[in-house]
Amino acid sequence: MYIHFLGTGTGGSTGSRRWRAANLVDTGEHLVVVDCGVGCHYRLSDRGLLTEVDYVFITHGHMDHFLGLPEALFQAYVEGRKKPLRIFAPPPVEEVAKIVASHFVAEVAPAPYKISLHRVSPGVLLDLPGLRVEAAEACHHTAKEAYGFRLRAGVDVLFSGDTAPQCESLRRLGAGVDVAVLEATCNEENKELCRRYAHSTTLEALAEGEAMKAGELVLTHIDDRLNPTIYQDVKKANRPVLVAEDNMMIRL
Repeated sequence: MYIHFLGTGTGGSTGSRRWRAANLVDTGEHLVVVDCGVGCHYRLSDRGLLTEVDYVFITHGHMDHFLGLPEALFQAYVEGRKKPLRIFAPPPVEEVAKIVASHFVAEVAPAPYKISLHRVSPGVLLDLPGLRVEAAEACHHTAKEAYGFRLRAGVDVLFSGDTAPQCESLRRLGAGVDVAVLEATCNEENKELCRRYAHSTTLEALAEGEAMKAGELVLTHIDDRLNPTIYQDVKKANRPVLVAEDNMMIRL
């Protein structure tokens, strides 16, 4: 399995060093996108994979996690996509996807490719040979609905999405996971800001990984202005921790 970190920034990230949240999981049998912020379609197109992605899972309806999806749907058509695409998303994103799909499908006959929309709720969302995806609620009160996902494909990977720390539902979902990909928006100096918007600091993310007894930790959703000390802070962990960067790929 490979994880490609297409975008590791936040909604407030400036410049182009860290694009909005987006991840690609390649299980060897399935290509899965988890979140698709602005720039997601460029990164997938660069890899020649816009026409090949099988599933898209969106954690919640904040723009930095899904605003690249409309572009991805249209650009996949431009690049000749034929295979069906299944999208799992909470209601606000579901509505946007419907609007976008109807826009270009209505102008092309026959429809270029089939898009299936599925509403996310806690529990098992997908159960196939070689891939099982389960969702649990995240603790991100600024979104109407927010979820984390656990992908089981030989290796178990948790994507927390946006969440405050000590989120019991995510801790249960991530218990014993091989790899936990956790958000680390702020450092301790900006902890109160993180708390206000239901995000986590680096040290809080490290504690969550310990609580889950995760095998490996990867930190993402990083705001360089609010978390300039992330590399110093991860040194306080009692085990190696990877700080994700845009276009980083890890093999599991």
